[in-house]
Amino acid sequence: MPHVVTPEPYNPQPPAPIISLAPDILKFRAGQADGKDEISGYGGLAEGPFPFYQSGVTMISNNLSPAEVTRYSLQIAMEGWGREAQERVKSSKVLIVGADGLSAAFALHLLTTGVGALRIVDPNRVSLADLNANPLFRERDLGKNKAAITERRLKEINPFVTVEGQAKTINEKNVFRVAAGCHLLIETRRDPAGGYLLNQAAIRYKLPLLYAWQSGVDGSLATFWPGQGPCLTCAFPDALPAGSAALMGPLPGILGALGALEALRILGGFPAALLGRSLTFQGKFFTFKEESLPANPVCPACGHLYQEQAARA
Repeated sequence: MPHVVTPEPYNPQPPAPIISLAPDILKFRAGQADGKDEISGYGGLAEGPFPFYQSGVTMISNNLSPAEVTRYSLQIAMEGWGREAQERVKSSKVLIVGADGLSAAFALHLLTTGVGALRIVDPNRVSLADLNANPLFRERDLGKNKAAITERRLKEINPFVTVEGQAKTINEKNVFRVAAGCHLLIETRRDPAGGYLLNQAAIRYKLPLLYAWQSGVDGSLATFWPGQGPCLTCAFPDALPAGSAALMGPLPGILGALGALEALRILGGFPAALLGRSLTFQGKFFTFKEESLPANPVCPACGHLYQEQAARA
């Protein structure tokens, strides 16, 4: 039997980052004050809830313009958030696969709260039924590519955010290229095969993956983070919950707002609240249900990460 390491329970209170302001680079230490796991500039992978450094991406200090500081001032004034967390969000790039109503809710909230860049991928065209749940689409958009229309509308709302729409289908040949350079992946489509493909990119790049599915008046969210917690295959080894096409128009807005809060936690450098569990909003009763989604150290998709941890131990 191969020697594997069972992942430790997720600790919701990791050591607070120690921040050192250099002239041009904002450096972090993800470890304790003894200097362990110090990351600066471009480098390898770091443990802890800081996705920028796990992706080898440098965060530039003072990259918020005066107009952006004013625009996001209500967030910056929040106790526990501040300028530092806003800088991290500004330094991040998010991939959203799908341009439906749920994707639009994610994108709108991340856009207005100051994410640095959004990449939205969808090959489909706007239909009249899309207008029921997607506030970004208009009747004049019928027949046009969803990703292109989403890009155009988002740029009108916040010009400080880089928005890129791609009219393509995620497949085995392009999934790693599409996810490259991103710090968070979001999957909202009713496409189990595509979800597993995006999970492969999350595993390769050790990125957090926010997965959302909805049906009728119910919607669920979960965060997967290979190496930090479960991957999508750990939780759903046989089939993904794909939801259904039938839904109430307001549901994507509710689910997208909750998911955007989780995304901001991760991008801002805070613990992922939904790592290792799913949260379901039950619209019929206005209640929430939680379900545990533990990591599997012998998972066929991400188990090698625990093998590598064992080899380093």
